[in-house]
Amino acid sequence: NFIYSMGGISLDYVDQEKDLGVIVTSNLDWKEQCSKVLSKANQKLGMSRRNCYFVQDLNHRRVLYLTLVRSQFEHCSVLWRPVTKTQIGKLECLQKRAIKWILQEEFLSYSSSTYIQKCRQLKIMPIKDRFDFLDLIFFFKIVKQHIPVNLPSYLQLFEGQSRLRNSHLDHLCFVSSITPQTSSNAFARNFFFRTHTKWNHIPLDIREVESITEFKYKLSTHMWDKIVKLDSDSESEHQ
Repeated sequence: NFIYSMGGISLDYVDQEKDLGVIVTSNLDWKEQCSKVLSKANQKLGMSRRNCYFVQDLNHRRVLYLTLVRSQFEHCSVLWRPVTKTQIGKLECLQKRAIKWILQEEFLSYSSSTYIQKCRQLKIMPIKDRFDFLDLIFFFKIVKQHIPVNLPSYLQLFEGQSRLRNSHLDHLCFVSSITPQTSSNAFARNFFFRTHTKWNHIPLDIREVESITEFKYKLSTHMWDKIVKLDSDSESEHQ
């Protein structure tokens, strides 16, 4: 290994290091970060339930959750966000408990469909969709040059015609010159690669927007429509 030094002092190699509150490991595995965030969010939710028991107003409880608990999930999430069903499921379970607390329904059991309905009622996106939303907001800022971050060289705007009949690619879609060997490797999970495919599936009229405020509004509306439709389709299949 190359020896790095600072001020004439050699730096030790470590398996992980915390930078701006995010635990970065040598293999870019984010399990430690996810566990830390989940633990801290659990503590914040428990603290809110114990110390704010006198808060009965639904909107006030919602603000407490968004400010103290869910904000833990959103700090630098474009870097570390979980991608496995197990990791996302743990965060989703915590949010489900929080929603029951907000609505004072802690002793009720929520089905998957009921949970989506309650999320919709409170205007709180399911965790996975919230992570996707934040990814797309950041990607939009990069594409529209609202922030001084460049796209990687392997991502280029689509040009010409696709040989696939069912291709939806248009002039504002991005294609990657690199294809990961598996969907589970670090490259496939990195922000730019995972997000460019989600970007390509957003309706063109949303991707054409220039204002960040309008983009957020339209994207939120589009994603909620998809969430509700998927839930409705899933419920129909089980009837």
